[in-house]
Amino acid sequence: MLTEEWYELEGWTQDICGIISIVNNLFLMYLILIKSPVALGSYKWLMMFTTCFELAYALVNLIAGSSVRTFGSAWIVFQKSRYRHEITLFLIVVYCACFGFSLAIIACHFVFRYGSVELEFRNKYLSGYKQIFLYVFPFFISIVWGIICWVYCGETPQRTDYLRNKMMDNYHLKIEDVGYVSSYYWPVDENGQVHPDFDSFFGTSLMWVIVGISVMSVLYFGIGCYTWISKKLEFMSSQSVAMKSLQKQLFNALVVQSAIPFILMYVPIGMAFVFPMLNIELNLKYPFISLTVAIYPAIDPLPSILIIASYRKACIDMIRSLKCWGDKGKVTANNTRVDSIAMFTIK
Repeated sequence: MLTEEWYELEGWTQDICGIISIVNNLFLMYLILIKSPVALGSYKWLMMFTTCFELAYALVNLIAGSSVRTFGSAWIVFQKSRYRHEITLFLIVVYCACFGFSLAIIACHFVFRYGSVELEFRNKYLSGYKQIFLYVFPFFISIVWGIICWVYCGETPQRTDYLRNKMMDNYHLKIEDVGYVSSYYWPVDENGQVHPDFDSFFGTSLMWVIVGISVMSVLYFGIGCYTWISKKLEFMSSQSVAMKSLQKQLFNALVVQSAIPFILMYVPIGMAFVFPMLNIELNLKYPFISLTVAIYPAIDPLPSILIIASYRKACIDMIRSLKCWGDKGKVTANNTRVDSIAMFTIK
């Protein structure tokens, strides 16, 4: 398959996954608002906040879905200009900022789950108005990530010259017809000498700091939460069986929801950063990074829907209702046919 055709496939995938994501997240919003158990407490609103972000991210994917590719010692996130060039650049930065938001929101979930079982930590850091931090922090990180992309990974004549032939050879696109953010780590000067690009390395280093904070938070608070659930819940009274079950469900859902972006986003994006920094050509026949990033928001709501018992039961009840409605329609049709035959026979 030609890279140009693969580019079209990426666009179709982003559109389809965007629509699926909107449907799944709207359904999850309904479940959170209507079917959440009382014991869920204020975590319900953090889940709702995350679902609203996923919904916004799906819309961004539909409007500003971009392609991610590596060329030698450079990575690029680009979109064919459908609007004014400045607007296209802004949409690409928003698209990248959503990645930073997702890093932060996952960490916030693990912080909250740890606070829900460790009372001392909750009273010290998450009591009352302090919970606002969990809602503000993702916005702060996304803004920082967007600024890094705009300032340190923006368009430059040097990057444009390097990418010009790459874009034409692979996508039949003129570099002037696309907007992009990129890092070009090892440019070659007019004398043929290779030298490191400060902006590229510094900007990527800042991104790695954010990624490191997110990963360390997930590991630290996730292990702490798992340890508490594994040991201390065993000594809870039989009246707390429902609470014990809910805590395990929420933690399991959170673990799966963390594995999804790790596999579909962090590993591919990490590859896009690391290999160009080492000046290693990935040479992928089919650049899959854009596809995995597009699939992520479509399937991310599923762990909560399928693992949390009250949500799963609501789904099963809805399926049974639809089945009963279909069976009822079939029975009504059969009865009508029998009645018609009976009337015909009487006549």
